[in-house]
Amino acid sequence: MFKFRTLVTIFVIPSLTLVPPAAGASTPQRATKPLCRLEVQNAHLSTTLREKERREVVKVNVLSTCNVQQTKVLITLEIRKKGEFGDSIYGPFTNAQLHSSNSGLTVKLQNKYVDCKSSKLTKWFGVANSKAFINGVWQYAGWTQSPKVELLPCGT
Repeated sequence: MFKFRTLVTIFVIPSLTLVPPAAGASTPQRATKPLCRLEVQNAHLSTTLREKERREVVKVNVLSTCNVQQTKVLITLEIRKKGEFGDSIYGPFTNAQLHSSNSGLTVKLQNKYVDCKSSKLTKWFGVANSKAFINGVWQYAGWTQSPKVELLPCGT
């Protein structure tokens, strides 16, 4: 089982909801603001595709997580390879736009990968951004990068 470290972009959605005052209180209080974040996991070699399809691929998973319902979530991912004269960009990859797969407290972008053509050690990472409809308002998470650039035996 892999344990991934992730870099997280947290975005807080302004709340206009007022909570009725508690018994004995004189003024209404603001509701707690939703806490949402975009998590971009480190690049890694897929063991599932290696075992099931005998393919070597580098992949990056992304999660949009919120403590309230989010809908119409669109995550955009680029898988990047460090190069001597600049990064090579693969993608963009996006999540399916079916209600069942782009709504909820956690929305995932998985199974996006780049095929390895050799076992040359190469530096890989992911960057992603997202937008989501939360509490009746579009919210945006800016470009977020994997916490580490991983050196993997996957050349292209």
